[in-house]
Amino acid sequence: MTPDKPGLKGWGGLATLALLWGGAFAFITVGVETLPPSLVAFGRLALAAVVLTVWAGLQRRYLPPLGDRRWLWFAGLGLFGNTLPFTLIAIGQQTVPSGVAGILMGMTPLAIIMAAHFVLPGERINAWKAAGFLIGFSGIVLLTGPSALAGMLETDFLAQMLIFAATLAYAANAIMYQRMPETAPIIVAAGSLICASVLAAPLVIWDLAAGAPIAPSFASILAVIALGLLPTALATIVYMGIARKVGAAFIALINYAVPVVAALIGLMLGEALGLTAWLALGVILLGIFIARQGSKPRKRAD
Repeated sequence: MTPDKPGLKGWGGLATLALLWGGAFAFITVGVETLPPSLVAFGRLALAAVVLTVWAGLQRRYLPPLGDRRWLWFAGLGLFGNTLPFTLIAIGQQTVPSGVAGILMGMTPLAIIMAAHFVLPGERINAWKAAGFLIGFSGIVLLTGPSALAGMLETDFLAQMLIFAATLAYAANAIMYQRMPETAPIIVAAGSLICASVLAAPLVIWDLAAGAPIAPSFASILAVIALGLLPTALATIVYMGIARKVGAAFIALINYAVPVVAALIGLMLGEALGLTAWLALGVILLGIFIARQGSKPRKRAD
């Protein structure tokens, strides 16, 4: 199917996704102030799973029986696309500002490019993609700082590396989704979030058994609810509503917008982002731009 021109709906959807996903880091920062990261991740997953399952039912789309092998795919997608990254990001943001977290997550498309080279036929790395990855990674080095690389056990550095590890989890999720059996996107989303909630539950139980302090503020509770409803459930619905119509190339623009929105929201919340953070953001966005040049189909000569 040939993608339609984006139009008002396409650009509006893109702006909505940028705001929802870019703003998620601010909600996480508020959530982990008085709640364990495991509970923040589980809360948003469980709430979004309920919302999307109900939404699928309203669309007359129903989950497959438990004996269906697609549940194994849902479990893998839920683990790498939700449980792992949501938990790692929440842990990291106990010490990492939301703006910096958003900039780190800007490496996600570059991580996907590297993973696809080893798994997906026709997605081999070329000079453009390799250059883009190296430039983008240099932005991560610039953001964390040479001193952090020299002191590998510094708390902030380790926290930033947990967030960076979340980009690798998202890359694994993207590769798995490309290879799974054909299934309606809303069913994939609902099934994956159900599995992600189940997989996230043991860590919550562990934290509670270990005596993790549970004294949530009203703001933290609202933040978890917002995370479940907005950047998890609503963003999934918006994404599915425009992705097939406008095509992957247009949707890829979101990779430029999310880190910028996250950084700007961080500034509005009073977070200090120095010149190094802004330079790192620019370098990462440059790396994404260059890598995308290697992903564009070549025009055939007539």
